Amino acid sequence: MTRHLPTEERRAQILAAARACFLEAGYHATRVQQIARAAGLSKGAVYFHFENKRALLEALVEDEFARAQGIFDEAERSPVPLAAMAQAFLGFLGQPGDPRHRFFVLTGELAVEDEDLRRRLRGHHEGLLARMAGVFERFAEVAGQPLADPLATAVLVKAMADGLQGAFAMGFEFDRSRLLMAALGLLQSGLLGAGAGAAPLGPALAATQGQESG
Repeated sequence: MTRHLPTEERRAQILAAARACFLEAGYHATRVQQIARAAGLSKGAVYFHFENKRALLEALVEDEFARAQGIFDEAERSPVPLAAMAQAFLGFLGQPGDPRHRFFVLTGELAVEDEDLRRRLRGHHEGLLARMAGVFERFAEVAGQPLADPLATAVLVKAMADGLQGAFAMGFEFDRSRLLMAALGLLQSGLLGAGAGAAPLGPALAATQGQESG
């Protein structure tokens, strides 16, 4: 008999097993029985929480985008929004070997031929882009620099972020602190055109972290 767990813990257990199976055998080849076995549960226990294999895939997608929303939650609360967004994104990425990176690539591949999934992913991405554009607008206002097209800027920055996640899926490794500082410099001086007159974001981020920990 399996140990009784709260619903959310059991759900997380099943989803972790489903993701592992999808990555190992591919989504289409995976059977619910395999997922149940990987989770150490009966097939009935899986069906108790999820209607079918498609529901498992969609739940995994929803969980990933819910986590991504946290990036902008952090940025919108912070007095240094760009720095907070960059730091939160690196936290979201985790380590290069995290299986979530490969799942990101897998869902993109599935969406190419699956219109419903493609529509779901596109809606989520558009929501993230709108929030990112809002962070950029806020920074531009504080910096006193015009930003002609915040949404287009967000599209470009998100494309780079997605590319980094794809690279992590293939095993690319790089020092995270260097990525953070490079991202801040690029956002401030390059894409946002804040110019030399704006205060560097790195020291501001460090000061903010010190206040939060104090």
